[in-house]
Amino acid sequence: MHVMLEAMDKEPSLRAIWAGAAVLGLVGYAAVRFRRWLVLPALALIAVAAWTQLGDLLDPQVGPAIMQQAGRWYVGQAGAAVALAVILCVLGLAPRRAV
Repeated sequence: MHVMLEAMDKEPSLRAIWAGAAVLGLVGYAAVRFRRWLVLPALALIAVAAWTQLGDLLDPQVGPAIMQQAGRWYVGQAGAAVALAVILCVLGLAPRRAV
């Protein structure tokens, strides 16, 4: 019961997750537009940030407590935010249009 009461105390808010994902995605996009090979370090940075922020969801004791307190909406939103960061970063690989 003690784990459940404090499960969401250390978890980031959805606003913080979305803001972090947007910043990482846009920085990754800009870096990849500058140099294409920067896609790998940018994606690695996104993966590390996602793991450090959302790794508790995979913990066998804390994960279910987070799911119970925050619900599937929190987990879905967190996953969608990480997907946004990855998509923005990969969009930087699109060829530039000649004007």
